[in-house]
Amino acid sequence: MWAYWVGGVVVLGVAAIAIAYVASDRETITAAEFRDGSGYLTAALPNGVTAYKDMGLKDAVPLVIVHGGTLGSLAYEAYYAPLLAQGYRVIAYDQYGRGFSDRPDVPLTIDLMRVQLLDLLDHLHVERAALYGVSFGGAVIARFAAEHPERVRALGYQVPVVDAPTIPLIGLLRLPVIQPLLARLVMVPSTIARGESFGAETEAQARVIHHFKAQFTVKGTQRMIMSMLTGDALSSRLADHAVIGTSGIPSQFVYATDDPEIDPVTVEQAIALYDTADVHAYTGGHFFSATRQDELAAKLAAFFKAHGA
Repeated sequence: MWAYWVGGVVVLGVAAIAIAYVASDRETITAAEFRDGSGYLTAALPNGVTAYKDMGLKDAVPLVIVHGGTLGSLAYEAYYAPLLAQGYRVIAYDQYGRGFSDRPDVPLTIDLMRVQLLDLLDHLHVERAALYGVSFGGAVIARFAAEHPERVRALGYQVPVVDAPTIPLIGLLRLPVIQPLLARLVMVPSTIARGESFGAETEAQARVIHHFKAQFTVKGTQRMIMSMLTGDALSSRLADHAVIGTSGIPSQFVYATDDPEIDPVTVEQAIALYDTADVHAYTGGHFFSATRQDELAAKLAAFFKAHGA
């Protein structure tokens, strides 16, 4: 008799999980539909369509903004005007799996991100660019600069991912059957909650949060973000920083000493690998820059120009 009761409870539990899984599916549109009317330009690169903006004079020094792991390029619009005012050609783009770019059916690795940046620069006929990477974008530009130093004028890192962060449930997320359940029912909601912590006090911030949440309606977003979390995208970049540190590429680090997401000790380990890095430490957590874009853009431009970039 007890066996029937237990079996019934198990069946009901499985059914409840299945219903919750189906009901919580957010992905209803394609990337092409999502970017329609966005105002972004598109480049059909070898691994998928990349959405980007290319602003300023085409013969000015190109400065590419590389966004973080979850918030796409739209979150960094406040940097555009001050950097354009400094005379830069400002390029911003969405990485695969996020924002208005495609969700290719391949693992989201650090080298996929490196190649996407390389392909975009080739598409735009940019031989050498200054790069500004935020959070995961800092990991992307470190990998890129270590592999392609001849394509880099200067580097700016803001709260960069240097070593693999601690991710709850990461072991379970690597299990084939459990991963999609945890991803849809736990990780995606928690990722959205993290993005919402960016703040929505201003109209611009509210627009970023709306866009950020809307991107989870694009087919393939969950798969690619889970691939980023469980693969090598967030692996240690210390070896890359060691290479860059001896390359002579001018490099600036801006980070928060009280960052709960990026261990400041790991950033300081990377800084120690550079002989003459320009370093600025703040407090205010991972999103300390939310009200300081003009200040940070001015510091970045001053440093780049002092080094001919």
